[in-house]
Amino acid sequence: MKTSKILTYLMYLIVLFGTLAVSTWATNMLKIWVGRTYRPIPGFIGTSLIFVFIGILIGLEHFVIQYRSQGKWSVNIARLIILGIPSAIFAFYIPLAFTFVIPIPSFIYNGNLFSTVSALILGYSIVTSFYKNQSIFTTKSENNTRLEI
Repeated sequence: MKTSKILTYLMYLIVLFGTLAVSTWATNMLKIWVGRTYRPIPGFIGTSLIFVFIGILIGLEHFVIQYRSQGKWSVNIARLIILGIPSAIFAFYIPLAFTFVIPIPSFIYNGNLFSTVSALILGYSIVTSFYKNQSIFTTKSENNTRLEI
């Protein structure tokens, strides 16, 4: 394995763990702020946004690979609809429930693991939905002539 690849993964690991440390601090600050102001909705939204950002960071390697490749940008709409929309609803379900007065199921309200994992899936599905189409219609052969496929 090349040393540049090892250094890249080490930097990625440092950034990821640094982000986890900062997000833990930010989540605790949000809890303190909610306790002082008695306004839970912005706290729930802020916490969900933090975990969406972490999900984006987890999928960042895919995005960087796509960014470096040739082709036109495309969006995987099916992934956004099937993974993104339900994850967004469950990640922000508690603020939506308080805003629109809808009942909260016990598996969502009794712990924040469900909304946390939903926010991670949302961030990951957003960043991995973007890719570049590579042109397969023309390729170069060994003698530099174009072949139509």
